Amino acid sequence: MYNLKPVASKLSPCIWVHASQPDRFRAAELLCVYLKQKLQSEFLLTYGEEFIRKPTSSYDFLVIGKISDQLSHLNFFKKYDPKVIICLDGPLPYLLKLRIKQKKYLSIFADARSENLPKRRFKIFPNLKKTIFSKFDFVFTENEIVASQLFQSLVEKHKIKGMGLLQSSIAPLPFLETDAIFSNLKGRPMWAALNIHEREIELVLRAHQQVLKAAFQYCLTISLSNPKLEGILKEHCSKLDLRLSVIEENKTPDEATQVYFSKQPEDNIKFMRLSPVVFYGNTFAVLDQQEDPLIAASLCCGILHGPNTSEYSIEYQGLKSVSAALQVRNSSELAAELNKLYSADKAAKMGAAALDFISSGAENTDKIVELVCGYIKQRDLI
Repeated sequence: MYNLKPVASKLSPCIWVHASQPDRFRAAELLCVYLKQKLQSEFLLTYGEEFIRKPTSSYDFLVIGKISDQLSHLNFFKKYDPKVIICLDGPLPYLLKLRIKQKKYLSIFADARSENLPKRRFKIFPNLKKTIFSKFDFVFTENEIVASQLFQSLVEKHKIKGMGLLQSSIAPLPFLETDAIFSNLKGRPMWAALNIHEREIELVLRAHQQVLKAAFQYCLTISLSNPKLEGILKEHCSKLDLRLSVIEENKTPDEATQVYFSKQPEDNIKFMRLSPVVFYGNTFAVLDQQEDPLIAASLCCGILHGPNTSEYSIEYQGLKSVSAALQVRNSSELAAELNKLYSADKAAKMGAAALDFISSGAENTDKIVELVCGYIKQRDLI
């Protein structure tokens, strides 16, 4: 976690990133992460009126609130003194537009999408009036159609540096060798059920019981939202005649193991490494804290989930849009989807789509990092 305190100084130039839409906040965060790796800078994150609630930073960057609230304060720019302003998508608040027009900062407008650009009343007439977008030093658009719209607003062609949305998800995690204790599981068809709530344990186990009728070698690796629920897990496994092994009891799984359980959250990564398909718990009902599905996506896993995605609804929507995630409503649907994904080819396609989803936009993110680093170093701001 980065511990950032935005105190302006020549040795520590401030970079301000504004996300206008909720689905762009993660892209803003990730951009700050990559810039932090290159520059000793302070970072501010603000967000637009479209946000229903204040987002939480995963990296401890300072999220100072809705931009309209903060910029009404006269001392805002004296306090933070940003040298770079990066805006992700629109619409842009009025006071931010005024600052961009002053041309005192390196200004970059990224993730420009057609639906969030100002609409022209009379499309049959050419737009001869320069818009705020022409004031930015560099622009990145969603696609060629948006670029064409900006050309009509007299945005100079050389300012458009790329097309496509910025990378909005975590980069793939480095490969980790699994412990020797998992070696007996290699080669077996598997799926993982992670962060499972007490009320979901029986539902998940019954789905696994149905799957075993069609594929008797299938093994379920499972973690619970509260490790103290181990007794309930054992009780349900016994009732459903499912053979359970527990890592902490030093029970090495063998061919007879049908359910493999770990109390340690860090074993989730190992489970995901072994399982091409992951079901995320606490999604049949919002009962406990949910987990980020993009972690499984970074490990090339296909993702299953219930109807209640809560704080990660944007991430699940994105994954579903590229066929990397599927929603199930009950135990029978979960079993049915697992049976379909028993084919290695189908699971691999979902996993590849998930990995492509989280990796998309990396090129444009890299370009912005390069532009900002060049600007700051050229002006001897660090």
